[in-house]
Amino acid sequence: MNPDLTDIQRLIGRALVPYSERPDADGVARLVDDLITRGATLHAEVAALPGDRRTELTRSALAEWSYFVDAGPTGRGDHANWNHARALARILRNLASSLNERPSGVR
Repeated sequence: MNPDLTDIQRLIGRALVPYSERPDADGVARLVDDLITRGATLHAEVAALPGDRRTELTRSALAEWSYFVDAGPTGRGDHANWNHARALARILRNLASSLNERPSGVR
């Protein structure tokens, strides 16, 4: 796994902990910023994959990333920000897995 992917996996791990382990409001805000910053690079890398390397999951994750980054948290407060961070992390997990997957029929 390359260093950038390792960093993203760490961020995903920080966001996908149980609710009882979530960071304080400032920590959640920093986590969202980090997810978006590092995720933008991963998104661009996956978007550059040839069409025949994109699975349905990859296409969905690319579209969801753009939507969630543009829309931001739905609602107000720490809980909405935490849910937003977790959604971004799940999308990034799918994007990261896209770098190692091949659609069926492709060898």
